[in-house]
Amino acid sequence: MSPSILRRSSACIALAAAALALAPAQLSAAKAKLFVVYEAEHDCVVYPNYPKPGVKGQKLGWTIPKGDTVIWRYNVNDTWAVVSDPSRSRKRFPWWGFTRKSCIGRSKTQKDYPAGIPVPSRVRQGRSHVASSGWREVDYDQGPTAIVQHGVRLRKNGTLRDRANFVVGNVFAEWHVDVTGITRSGGHWVYVYSPAARKWGYVEAEKLDR
Repeated sequence: MSPSILRRSSACIALAAAALALAPAQLSAAKAKLFVVYEAEHDCVVYPNYPKPGVKGQKLGWTIPKGDTVIWRYNVNDTWAVVSDPSRSRKRFPWWGFTRKSCIGRSKTQKDYPAGIPVPSRVRQGRSHVASSGWREVDYDQGPTAIVQHGVRLRKNGTLRDRANFVVGNVFAEWHVDVTGITRSGGHWVYVYSPAARKWGYVEAEKLDR
């Protein structure tokens, strides 16, 4: 066998070995369960936006009772987590919100995830099918940029998202947002600032009255 053929064969073997080495991680990411359900260890008071001074519309009387199901998405910091409330999902806005991480107990019995596992401690990382690790960074503190239109009314309720579509807040119909020239997904999402939520994020263009 000629040296050139041997070199090509060796290269093919190396590429095949590399592909096999990557396969488990890719398989793990593809099978990662994005929305793991947990039991509320205590009554979980949920806020539509991160609790801080100046944020509007926080007093919804929204609580996930002890023993009920809460879906964990990611931790904003060591104290607060972004969760979803299945009892409100697509029935009553909002169903994504912020609650104290300490109120979330262990995972419940569910498909493709073991019961009895505590909430992850990692901060601003959520489960993902995209990253090979099965986890993706949440761009929670998206910075300010130039505004092209101030005070645009929202026609509908909506969520604020980061570039990877993680929820970072909520905005309500009749609120006003400041609109930038930045979009993603072919213009489906528009980057805005909500003075009421005190938050930057992407909102669906169809929610804007313009």
